Amino acid sequence: MAPVTLSPPLLLLAILLLSTAGTTQCHHGHKSQRHQTGGTRMPKKTAAAGASSHPADTVHHAICHTTPHPVSCLTAVASHLAAAAAGAKMVEASAVSVQLLPTNVLSVLLASLRGAELALSSLSPALSALSAPPAASPAGGSLRRGAAQDCQELHAATLSSLSRSASLLAAPGEGLPAVRAHLAAALTNKATCLDGLAGASGPRIGGLLSSLDDAYEHVSNSLALVAGRGAVSAAGFVNAVAKTVHNQRLLQDDDDDDDSGGDDDSDNDGDDNGGNTGQPAATVITVAKDGTGNFRTVGEAVAAAPNNSETRTVIHVKAGTYEENVEVPPYKTNVALVGEGRDTTVITGSRSAAADWTTFRTATFGVSGEGFLARDITFRNTAGAGKGQAVALRVNADLAALYRCGVEAHQDALYAHSFRQFYRECAVSGTVDVVFGDAAAVLQGCALLARAPLPGQSVVLTAQGRADANEDTGIALHHCTVSTASAGLPAGTRVFLGRPWGAYARAVVMDSYLGQIVDREGWLEWPGAEPGRGDTVYFGEYGNDGPGADTEGRVDWAGVRQMEYDEAAQFAVENFIYGDEWLGATSFPYDDDV
Repeated sequence: MAPVTLSPPLLLLAILLLSTAGTTQCHHGHKSQRHQTGGTRMPKKTAAAGASSHPADTVHHAICHTTPHPVSCLTAVASHLAAAAAGAKMVEASAVSVQLLPTNVLSVLLASLRGAELALSSLSPALSALSAPPAASPAGGSLRRGAAQDCQELHAATLSSLSRSASLLAAPGEGLPAVRAHLAAALTNKATCLDGLAGASGPRIGGLLSSLDDAYEHVSNSLALVAGRGAVSAAGFVNAVAKTVHNQRLLQDDDDDDDSGGDDDSDNDGDDNGGNTGQPAATVITVAKDGTGNFRTVGEAVAAAPNNSETRTVIHVKAGTYEENVEVPPYKTNVALVGEGRDTTVITGSRSAAADWTTFRTATFGVSGEGFLARDITFRNTAGAGKGQAVALRVNADLAALYRCGVEAHQDALYAHSFRQFYRECAVSGTVDVVFGDAAAVLQGCALLARAPLPGQSVVLTAQGRADANEDTGIALHHCTVSTASAGLPAGTRVFLGRPWGAYARAVVMDSYLGQIVDREGWLEWPGAEPGRGDTVYFGEYGNDGPGADTEGRVDWAGVRQMEYDEAAQFAVENFIYGDEWLGATSFPYDDDV
């Protein structure tokens, strides 16, 4: 039999798997910084001491001390370095691979990723037990609706992102931005799970929370090792995108005079990558309430879409109001939702925090499947201003784009949860934290519409959740307009551009029209935040006009700045979400620069 030759990605994964077969993941005790459990971390310290006692480990020791959690890094190096180093040398020696990181850094990174994967995998049974009957659940019966499901689904997503990150590092020319996006999303997944578990109690909940903290230290370290290193390889990234979106023009306008649209005056009309010649035909599913389509509900159509598809599935939703909560799970990839106008095709729900749902699970429409597109449709949550968090649209999927869509709610209307996202000519209306989350999200040519909040409340347009300074995330408003919704605002209502949900929150407003409603202070503090958060955030304004654009009275925080072009350009589509490499395949227009 002829010898079998493995490609570099497969060979690297094989080395990692074989070297860790039969390994038992040890629990390293509980932290006391966030979750008081009284445990110790001595096993980690012992492993770290052993790892640093040999002169040959000096370089790896130094690399680990550049990470946020050196002890966890050294523990991973002590356990997994041999396999990781072999994989790194294989990548370096490959004639087809682009060397993205120095070999020693890559070795430590792969060891850290393996440490994260094993530590988190060991927690799978405990997280699964959250949905057990109250007597068997670590949290007893104290969980909010959806909390167990949130943690389990996000845990699976994190494990997938860790595996994907290792594969991307081994693949030819894939580039580091995708790795950073996956690792930042993993950290956001943890934060979301903990949000859902807030207030939970039970005999084992403290240990679970502390173990999550320990495991995610490896994720934070991995992100630190790739932060700010290297640029995307254009050819490699195009190849990766081609696998997911197949460069199809399936959503090209049949009629550019759609009354829900805006002006197609962008620098890129989505046609640079050519037509769909030679590409597989899309699957088209029709939804109609009157029974004239394939299905009567959007949820049924999503369920019927092929799993893990590399070709586009177009779900055409005919005019009507569809009352349902819909989830596009991770295995429903490359789904395109096409309505008949955002004023005529509406998906609506009413879940809210007041009904004891987690914020994540309140979404009327939730997206976890990579490569999701939507156009000419509205997502609505009708819970009302008095019901607390009530999300209309949640997106936690990479390479997602929406065009001429509506997002309508009150508090927490658009949950840009994680990964890279783009919104063009959409109308987003709400009250408190209208656009929030920890994605790298660009809203371009969109209308942000302030609705009437509860008495005494202010309207806040953005609440960005970046909690790790190494994350490539933030909210960028570009060529947008800020004004009131049709019903107007009560006299004296203050409207702010944003507030810092995370300690390193980033939000920028560029080349936009800011109406009279924008408060002269511009930015609002997060209630109960640690002192000095205004110094660690990044809130920027550039080239705006309108009566609300005067920056004379803005808050005096170190993190608030009037940007020059070079700063603003970092948040352009081409630089912030690498849009030139994937948006052309969507047929949606976009401006790639500021």
